[in-house]
Amino acid sequence: MDLSFYLNYYLYFLISEFQGAPFVIKVTVILVSVLLIIFLFSLTQIFLLNFGHHRRDKAREDFISAYWEKVEQVVTSPTFYDEVEFEEFMGLNHGLYKRNKKPIFTETLIDILKKNKLKGVAINQPNLMLVLDHFQLPAYWQKVVLRGSIRQRKQALRYMDELGHLLSGAILLKSVHHKNKDFRKQSRAAMIQYDQHDPFKFLEESFDTDFNALDEIRLHHYFVHKAKTSELPLFTRWVKNAKSDEFKIFIIKEIGLLKQVDCARFLTERLTKESNVFVKKQIIETLGVLRYAEADNKLIAMYSTAQTILQKAIIETLSQLKTPNTLEFLAKTYGGSHDSSMKIQLAYALSTYGDEAKNYMQTLSMNMNDFDRKVFDQVYFKHEQPIAN
Repeated sequence: MDLSFYLNYYLYFLISEFQGAPFVIKVTVILVSVLLIIFLFSLTQIFLLNFGHHRRDKAREDFISAYWEKVEQVVTSPTFYDEVEFEEFMGLNHGLYKRNKKPIFTETLIDILKKNKLKGVAINQPNLMLVLDHFQLPAYWQKVVLRGSIRQRKQALRYMDELGHLLSGAILLKSVHHKNKDFRKQSRAAMIQYDQHDPFKFLEESFDTDFNALDEIRLHHYFVHKAKTSELPLFTRWVKNAKSDEFKIFIIKEIGLLKQVDCARFLTERLTKESNVFVKKQIIETLGVLRYAEADNKLIAMYSTAQTILQKAIIETLSQLKTPNTLEFLAKTYGGSHDSSMKIQLAYALSTYGDEAKNYMQTLSMNMNDFDRKVFDQVYFKHEQPIAN
């Protein structure tokens, strides 16, 4: 009798034993079997992940050992290398040029660039392109961003942006209408920096179907980089045409961050036309960031009828504008306010005027109650003698 006979015998024996066992035993056997399968699967996954990490670490170490110093010397050198001189300097190691190692090369190259930028070392861009071509990275990542999986395409777009040389409007144009929303937004944001024909096209459409905090980070990143190489257009038309309040709030905030002072008058006029309270709040805050003193009278006029959230924003902005009108208004408002939290904010706002506000403080001190005195002692006179009774 051969081995197959014994295997069949014990298989049928176990099946018959299982079928004749009590229900509790059957359930226990099934659960143990399932858990055993899960355990073996997890063990295999851990082994494969560990093996993959080990291979990646080994490839990174090999690359660092062979090329880190050479690449760093080339990209930070003030001297421009010609192609022949560069190839002789770098040498050739076919074992390090495999396709599956290019992401590791890219990550290491990005680390070299980041390290030197943090130290304030200028990167020689023509030499950097020689390095990229030497490791055949442009062709590799351009192919991935067009034909890879969604995860690979997102990674490729991020790496190409960090390297700064591999993206173009033509490459991105094939991704700006992709069905994957996150990748589509990533591509649309990158168009701002890399498209030479119509970089702000998608801002006319409020960027995308919805707008979130990650979109804000992406767009601000590309606005800042775009501003370094060319003059940004005024953002007023996107405030006017925005279909989403979230996008409108973001654009108004960017006007302040990018110091587009020429938009201040438009924002002041827009204040009474907006119905959304959060849009109004952002306009008020941006006027303060821009130090647009001409808005003081309008803000003062709307204070008494504004909602609490807008009143607090107005107080903060007026303390930044620091015109003669704002100081007088803040002092009078403090004297007529009965809201404790509002009084605290007003006191802090008045304290920013320094010695200029002392006359108003002395007048207010004549009618102070215990709460007012505590507020002033804490906020304005904390380094001086408390106001006398």
